[in-house]
Amino acid sequence: MTELTLRALRKTYTGRGRAAVEAVRSIDIELRSGELLGLLGPSGCGKSTTLRMIAGLESVTDGDILIGGSSVVPLTAQQRNIGVAFENYALYPPLTVAENLGFGLSARRRYGRAEIRRRVADMAERIGITDILDARPAGLSSGIRTPDVLLLDEPLSHLDAAQRDTTRRELKRIQRDSGHTTILVTHDQEEALSLADRIAVMRDGEIQQLGTPEEIYDAPVNLFVADFVGEPAINLLPGTADGAGGVRLSDSVRVPVPQRPAAGRAVVLGIRPEDLRLDDTGVRARVAAHEPLLESGIATLSLDGLTKPLVVATGPEVRLDRDDTVRITADPRHIHVFDARTGDALR
Repeated sequence: MTELTLRALRKTYTGRGRAAVEAVRSIDIELRSGELLGLLGPSGCGKSTTLRMIAGLESVTDGDILIGGSSVVPLTAQQRNIGVAFENYALYPPLTVAENLGFGLSARRRYGRAEIRRRVADMAERIGITDILDARPAGLSSGIRTPDVLLLDEPLSHLDAAQRDTTRRELKRIQRDSGHTTILVTHDQEEALSLADRIAVMRDGEIQQLGTPEEIYDAPVNLFVADFVGEPAINLLPGTADGAGGVRLSDSVRVPVPQRPAAGRAVVLGIRPEDLRLDDTGVRARVAAHEPLLESGIATLSLDGLTKPLVVATGPEVRLDRDDTVRITADPRHIHVFDARTGDALR
């Protein structure tokens, strides 16, 4: 197992007659040996560029990449002993599935044929493809190796929902068993939250927050992280602090908060749907829609004076009709308060 360190890593694209584009801006990350880090963010945020620099497929504008304490920036991609699985798979059509799986091992000439066959059979058994080992490849991922670092770029994006769930669980088990230090690039928050030991949320080439899945979800550092992570999305409600431990969302709706922003300060409250509950002592709201999802439900509510609807998670026993009147409340300890101007969380 091997540590991976990114120090002030930057990538700038330049072109004749065009303004420079800073795709990755001074990223600092230290991965523990055997850790799985999720790089999470929207398309174009720089996560795949970061991965390609680590793999040696993109030059580094500035900064350093260290594997096991040694810089790999001067090394070619072939010299780095990094395993890479891209969204677009690179397979060898003339080879069988078994030969494709074992190609990385045989190319490095470290193992005999019997050992390669054993490893291929073991991997095939784990992921349930023993019945197609003699077939030619058709949309399967490529190769098994013993890399120092494993890089996965949207590896599950081409799978349907059922395959994605099954493969995600198996991928986590295999990564734990193998102990590879791994970076997973994804725009799928469920994938990142379920697989990663830590998550780096990226935006415009910068890391917005680096932390455990629980830290990212329960303590977002700004509005972007809060809004990007969570399904259903967090409720974001603009309001004005009253200076007495509360925020006015409208003339008739005041919400107590754990912070005490100065009176008159413009803020945004973040309340996750599962942190709201139906309660006879709460604020009155009208049901705009209710989606019963068997094991749970999603209610869309409107409150007097609020222009934005409120989304609330409900229990499986709840049944609501349009225009029903309900009352809702929230635990102040689970309310996030952000500065409306900067977007930063208030602690």
